[in-house]
Amino acid sequence: MENEKKPDRSNVHYIALPERPKRLVSRTRLVMGLLLIVAIPIFIGLANKAVHENAEAIQQSFGR
Repeated sequence: MENEKKPDRSNVHYIALPERPKRLVSRTRLVMGLLLIVAIPIFIGLANKAVHENAEAIQQSFGR
């Protein structure tokens, strides 16, 4: 009785699709890495500028 309700699916064959090679780095990590590569020199430049401005202000306060 049960075999009549559930047909035998042993003759069904699925086509195996070729698997894509797995990426070494996900797209999100790649974008974040590129943003860091761009952002770090900008922050270093801004920090360097601030340090030089503060150094000039300190030198002027000591009367040099």
